[in-house]
Amino acid sequence: MRIKQVKAIFIVFASFLLFTVGCSSSLPSNQVKITTTKLWAQSETSKEKIGGPSVKLKIATLTQGSPWYVYGAAMAEVLRKNMPAGSVFDVLPYAGGIGNPTMVADKKSELALSFSVTNKWAFEGNVAYEKKHDNIRALAGNFDQYYVGIVLRKDFTDKYGIESLKDLKEKKVPVRLMAINVGSLGEFATSQILEQYDLTYENIKQNGGSVSHTTFDVIQQAFQDGRADMMIQVITKGHQAFTEIALSTPVKFMPIDDDVVRKLEGIGYEAAELPAGGFKGQDEPVKTVGFPTVLIANQDLPEEQAYNITKLISENKSDLVAVHKALAAFNPEEAWKPEKLGIPLHPGAEKYYKEKGWLK
Repeated sequence: MRIKQVKAIFIVFASFLLFTVGCSSSLPSNQVKITTTKLWAQSETSKEKIGGPSVKLKIATLTQGSPWYVYGAAMAEVLRKNMPAGSVFDVLPYAGGIGNPTMVADKKSELALSFSVTNKWAFEGNVAYEKKHDNIRALAGNFDQYYVGIVLRKDFTDKYGIESLKDLKEKKVPVRLMAINVGSLGEFATSQILEQYDLTYENIKQNGGSVSHTTFDVIQQAFQDGRADMMIQVITKGHQAFTEIALSTPVKFMPIDDDVVRKLEGIGYEAAELPAGGFKGQDEPVKTVGFPTVLIANQDLPEEQAYNITKLISENKSDLVAVHKALAAFNPEEAWKPEKLGIPLHPGAEKYYKEKGWLK
């Protein structure tokens, strides 16, 4: 497996910024429009707030416009409304599925969104991580269902007779692959999937193809302009980038073969099926692998804070869903289950789930 050491490469200096989150008719139903570059929420005085001293917490997510950035905004707003007056919640637009566990382990962010699969790798210090991050803990999991989505232009698959990713290797086709920037799980999953089919970025180039790492908007435009043939990315049903690609370009959603699924299960992925109708032209379920989003913290986060955060997130699901519909899948009664976390629970979170009677 390829090893990556992912670090945050920049620091965002923030002044006091107000943010608003509102629905936009130009976006898919599970997306929202965020009107500022960075989110920074400060609580206001309210009789209903939790008592005690104010807190200042950072939440590591992913780039602007990504589902995780929107999730972070929604969670920050729930906490802002309910945590002690004067509390501050800083939503960081980095470092993604691979980088966020390291952010929390190194105490560069008190909270982060992560995946069950990357939590497992980070905690054990394997696959994408050179050392154990055994100080990370889970607050809540099973927020949604992510899938590894593989999409190819239909005119490309028709031209070369591509029915499986195995054909890319066997037919040595010159595919123009575009992936999200290095450091995200989307890019790492791209290299992992290709590896299982005995392909590397270098192989693709040797076959006359190309490999580019860039942002979602550039990839969308490249598909529209006919400059890209293939993309692999971790997605939710109705993911904005895949939605835009499918709307503008006839595409084929490629399944992962059963033998490859079994291999990926061995390193922490779950067998999954992308439901039919998630995107234009995707009329049948697609076999793939997946994992849920998890809210994580450092083990040193005070138990009371961990308890309060877990309680507020669990008991304000409707506020989360109002911002991003993918969070409708969140079931607080099952948010503590080990198979949905990949790492141990924080004692504060464990206290909350036991108090509710969900965790015995």
